[in-house]
Amino acid sequence: MSPPFFSRNLKHLPLAGMLVIVLTLCVGLGGYFTWQYARTFRDNLNQLHQATQAQHQAQLKTQADAARTDLNHTRALAEARLRLRLQQEVEEGVSIAAALYQQAQQRDSAATRRLIADALRPVRFFAGRGYFFIYSEDGQAILAPGEPTTEGHSVAGVHDDTGQSILASLRQAVANPEGAGFVTYRWHAPGERELRHKISYVRRFAPYGWLIGAGDFVDAVEMEMQQEALARLRTFPVLKNGELLVMSRSGRLLLAQGLPALEGLASQDMPSPELQAATAQLRDAAANGGGFVSHAWVKPGTQVEEDGPPPPLTPHLAYVTPPDAWGWSLVSGIEQSVIDAAETEQRADLEGQLARQGSAIVLVLLVTVTVTMLFAIFYARWLETLLRRYRQDSIEHTEALEANAQDLRLAARVFESGNEALIVTDHTNAIVAVNAAFTQITGYSAAEVLGHNPRLLSSGYHDAEFYRQMWESITTTGTWSGEIWNRRKDGSLYPEWLHISTLFDEHGQATHRVAAFSDVSERKAAEARVRYLSEYDSVTSLPNRLLLEERTNEAMIAARRNHSGLTLCILDLDRFKTINDSLGHGVGNRVLHTVGERLVEAAGENATVSRLGGDEFAVIFPGTAEEACAAAAATSLMNSLSQPLVVDGHILAINCSVGVALFPGDGGDFDTLLRNADSAVNHAKETGRNRMQFYREEMNARALERLSLEQALRRALEAQELTLFYQGQFDLATGRLLGAEALLRWQHPELGLVPPDRFIPIAEDTGLILSIGRWVLVEACRRAASWQRPGQAPVTVAVNISARQFHHGDLVAEVEHALAQSGLPAAQLELEVTESVLMGGIQPVIDTLDQLKAMGVRLALDDFGTGYSSLAYLKRFPLDVLKVDRSFIRALPQDQDDAAIVAAILGMAGHLGLATVAEGVEDEAQRAHLLAQGCQVAQGYLFARPLPAEEFEARLGEATLTPAS
Repeated sequence: MSPPFFSRNLKHLPLAGMLVIVLTLCVGLGGYFTWQYARTFRDNLNQLHQATQAQHQAQLKTQADAARTDLNHTRALAEARLRLRLQQEVEEGVSIAAALYQQAQQRDSAATRRLIADALRPVRFFAGRGYFFIYSEDGQAILAPGEPTTEGHSVAGVHDDTGQSILASLRQAVANPEGAGFVTYRWHAPGERELRHKISYVRRFAPYGWLIGAGDFVDAVEMEMQQEALARLRTFPVLKNGELLVMSRSGRLLLAQGLPALEGLASQDMPSPELQAATAQLRDAAANGGGFVSHAWVKPGTQVEEDGPPPPLTPHLAYVTPPDAWGWSLVSGIEQSVIDAAETEQRADLEGQLARQGSAIVLVLLVTVTVTMLFAIFYARWLETLLRRYRQDSIEHTEALEANAQDLRLAARVFESGNEALIVTDHTNAIVAVNAAFTQITGYSAAEVLGHNPRLLSSGYHDAEFYRQMWESITTTGTWSGEIWNRRKDGSLYPEWLHISTLFDEHGQATHRVAAFSDVSERKAAEARVRYLSEYDSVTSLPNRLLLEERTNEAMIAARRNHSGLTLCILDLDRFKTINDSLGHGVGNRVLHTVGERLVEAAGENATVSRLGGDEFAVIFPGTAEEACAAAAATSLMNSLSQPLVVDGHILAINCSVGVALFPGDGGDFDTLLRNADSAVNHAKETGRNRMQFYREEMNARALERLSLEQALRRALEAQELTLFYQGQFDLATGRLLGAEALLRWQHPELGLVPPDRFIPIAEDTGLILSIGRWVLVEACRRAASWQRPGQAPVTVAVNISARQFHHGDLVAEVEHALAQSGLPAAQLELEVTESVLMGGIQPVIDTLDQLKAMGVRLALDDFGTGYSSLAYLKRFPLDVLKVDRSFIRALPQDQDDAAIVAAILGMAGHLGLATVAEGVEDEAQRAHLLAQGCQVAQGYLFARPLPAEEFEARLGEATLTPAS
């Protein structure tokens, strides 16, 4: 029986299949390359078109920008040229006057004066616009060719339309060592009424005290400069077949290169409707911000006759600039045919290049087909041999697998019966096998983890660096061992000892990894318990002396590295033995535990609180080495124990003595520092208990002074030691008293009058400023309410609000309470805030100020100019008053810098509609200068010093309340 057809022809099937594949591949590749060729050609044409357009657009823009730069340069020179020419003419005129004065026999006679004036009268320059003028210093017109009727009369009252005094400006211009200068004002030409921008140069003629000068109008000079600019642009280089146009804002052609017949024509005056539309299109493009425009235009060089036929138009591409300061727009254009010709030339090159590429592709395909067919013949023969070998190898491999099956079953029984958990992963790190111990430890069954990554056990306890080092060891050595925390199925964490090893094949490639681990939770718990008992106190659960020493040494190392320090406080409970003896050690232990909790809460997170033994505790504060900080920390500890303790129904008052030692000043090691702190606490107990004592007396003195002042300040409000002084605020023009600023003072029974700069910072730091601020607000409103009298102008009281009071107190409610309790109208209360207050959270500040503003309260910005001085919050915040800081007033009017700053602040306040108050006005010169600059209100020693309430109220009854002379 003959074999089936398939078996007989099996050896020929690979060859036939390869030939079919080759032919299919060749047909497919040919079609693909043909499609790709057409697509590439189309894309290249689009890119060529875009690149050509972009290249010419860039050239047009560069050309327009260069011409515009030339115009800007010309315009910038206009005023400078006018100033130079004015200075030259006036200097020459003064030279003539000086020469005539030197030649005169009677130099001080009226005849000599007339001779000089008559000599300068006929002189004209600047195309007849320019002439000399002479004024005396008291304002009499000596020579005025532009307005001869004013000669012999005073011009002191002459102003321009902005209110600027002409004579005052001329005087100010010569008020310098050179005796000369420029002045700018608005004036009219002879015979005209329209005022225009004019610049004059004036020099003082010392023999007669004359002001000799000359001036000209800026726009007249600019017209000359414009003609010069147009003349240069007519020869400005442009692109081939391109043009450069200059167009006014109304659409009039001021310049048309190559088309002089069109210059001076407006869009509606163009010789053809098409040209009118093109001109209007360019004008509208300039008005809309400029840019690239495709339009029709006359080819440069075309003869345009006035009565001849309209010139032909061709497509153009142009770049149009928006109008500049003169109202001119530049149009840089080129014929579209030039761009198209360049694109056509490059397209021919592109077509040739693609044709060559197509021929090469066809050749490559033919070679590929030939080589592939030869390869297919040889491949079919090799495959036939390979199949015979594969069948023989399969038989041998099957026999080997059966021989190894018994070994694998034995290994599986060993794998399942081990006490350690085992995980086997493949080369992708997917779990392929786990044993029963794995399920017992983790809670996961084999079905739940097979195919998953072992990271499903990750606890999140270790960072990325831990795992990076672990995998680095596995990759380089093939193994890793160590302790790691993982997560069970129920979510609980547990520590395990893990060993990972890698299995390699005969080629050295990693195929599997085996992880063996055991749960070490019980061993870790035992170790932690032993460590806790050795480092913590059993009564208070606080660190003991051993752990305190360890943490102190670590803090000292950090302090040396950071060039800082630390504070060690030892607290000894006063008379604690009485509690133990009377109530028993059980109560005593609970008292110690409560004391420990209070100390931990008072010390903060960065500190370490320890029980040294008995009734003695220790606290270390890292990073604190100054006595003020140490005193504050120790005071906080003492205050935490000031409230009585309730233990087992007993109300117990606990006091403590505190000894403080600072590192490194009081000791460079733990034992020394502890010994010195212990000496300090012993000294505190010997000198009265319930007090703090620094180890070094000089540091103790400064800390105790501040602490004493703070404690006295806490009692000052209740003891009525705080009082308010009032400094009047006066109208600068009339001297009328408008209001007063309330200023806080402290009359200490032993220290006398304590300056505010000594106790206000303490009040801010301790939070006392909140209660003091409430008292100041209520007291100031109460006093101000008594000042409001029928028939008299209302008097306003200004109260300073601190940053802490603004941000941490209920300021709106406090103001409402003070106004309601006192009966003071809200309009007579002014709240002063500093710039730092406005910087803390913009929206909450605005909300608070808006609420106060809605109540009718006036809002003032104090000490303006000394902080951020930002216009942003002047615009955003609802302010009424701007107070100029005294530091800018002190040197007025002599200091020019301060004068300029004050003028700027007052001018800005005027534009924003804010009233102004100048602080620290002490002499008449300052008052006069501020009044001249537009300031309305001032306060200072020139008017009144801060007065007690009774003396200030007495002044309210005086008939005259004017500034002191």
